[in-house]
Order: sequence, then C-alpha cells, then structure tokens
Amino acid sequence: MSSSVQRGDFSDFINRIDYCSAKDSVELMTEDFLTEIYKDLPKLGPGSPETARRVYAALELPKRPVILDVGCGTGMTSIELARISGGRVFALDINQTFLDILKERATEQSLAERIETIRKDLRSMDFEEDSFDLIWAESVVFAVGFETALKEWRRFLKPGGYLVISLLVRLDDNAPIEAKDYWEHVYPSIMTQDEVQDAILKAGYRLLGTLRIPDSDSWENCYGPLEEILGELRDEYANDKQKRAVLDMNQREIDIFRKYGSEHYGFLVYSMQA
Repeated sequence: MSSSVQRGDFSDFINRIDYCSAKDSVELMTEDFLTEIYKDLPKLGPGSPETARRVYAALELPKRPVILDVGCGTGMTSIELARISGGRVFALDINQTFLDILKERATEQSLAERIETIRKDLRSMDFEEDSFDLIWAESVVFAVGFETALKEWRRFLKPGGYLVISLLVRLDDNAPIEAKDYWEHVYPSIMTQDEVQDAILKAGYRLLGTLRIPDSDSWENCYGPLEEILGELRDEYANDKQKRAVLDMNQREIDIFRKYGSEHYGFLVYSMQA
C-alpha cells in the first residue's frame, strides 16, 4: 500500500482488516501504524485452518479449483485453501505488506507456486466472468455491503460455483446494553441471521450451510495475539496520545468479546452456490 491514501480508502481498509479494529479510530490512524499493529497476527480476524477445512469439505469442487480469497490479509486461509484444494488461489488484498508476508509464509510451506497475490481494492475487482470455482471472503463484505457483494461477485463465479462469506451477525435481541451499544455503534450495518439468509436467497443463491466460528478461533488467532501486541505498543507509544487512542479502541473490542463472548453477536460462515 502506498504511504498516502484518501480518507474513503482508509475507512475501507479498516473494514477489510476484519473485526480486530474499530472504525471509530479511523480518524486517528495512519497506514504505517495500522500495518504495525496487525502484520504479526496469525490471522487478521476470526477463523482458523480447521474451520476452513470443515467448510471446504462440504463443497463439491473439481480436483484443481480456481479460488479467489477476497481480503486475504497475511494469508492464513489462502495458504490453507491452496494446501487442501490442490488448485490455484488468487489472494487479493490492498495492503502490500500483508501480501509480502503471505508470500513468505507460502514459500516456507512450499505452496508459493499455487498462490498468486493481487494488490487491489475489493471495491474495484474486475475479473472476467466465470473465472472462479470458489470465492472466499472472511469478514470483509461490509466494506462494500453484503447485498452488493452477493450481486456483484456472482458474475465472477463459474456456473454452479461457490461463494463462502463470513461475517458478524446479531444472533438475538437479548444482548446486554453494553454489548449492544458497542457492536451496533461500531458496525451499524450488522444483520440478523434471518436478514442474511433472506438476502442470499433473494440474490438467487442456494444456501448450503451455516457454521458458527468457535470463540476459540477468535482468541487463538486474533484477539489473544492482538492483546499482546497492544501491550507492547502501548509501552512504546506511551507519550503518543493519538496512537494510544487507537490501541485503546482495539483493546475495547477485546474487552467486550472477553466479557460477553459470542452469545448474542457471533461470527458465522455462510456457504452458498450460484
């Protein structure tokens, strides 16, 4: 990513790096600092290779599928998809540092030849029609809007191709005020399970299944490591009020998740077929 971007691009970048950060802190962030916070995380949002394998196993894909991983971050899922599919993975992200890390990790695991990185904003994807057997998108669709993603990305799928999307969903209306105020404020476009399913069917997809991401995935690969990084950076930037505010916003999300878990707001994976 270049060292200067427009304000709108910044907001979308915050959205694209999943639920580990709060949009309220956009005004205070710089690209370099964002990268510094997130680049060493195992994963930039909830999920795990184990969860990816469970979802992938339920799909009836060809032997060597062509896969697009939208908002791939540092590539934990891209690498796992390349490993289990035997196919080719196109890993798309707007942050070049994240893509460089992905390349290094793929090389270390002898999978670099199966993964091609693409530096691009997910809002301006321009692939040819019928390009992919599978499009995979973890916690990034609200950067463009869920319904928009369903509509616009469908043309990139081959006939009968699959779309896998994970996102934060409101599970019920009984959340404590503190949790409700936080999630609804940070993610005002949050949808209920019924709303998500209705949107999928309305867009003409066949809903194949739904999987709730275990809280352990969030802690092991995102929130736990992130909290350690925040502690280190908090000491390093003790006298920088703006950066401390950014770190505090991230910590706030961790604190909310620790206190309330995913009882009322959870990360779900939706598998569907065009």
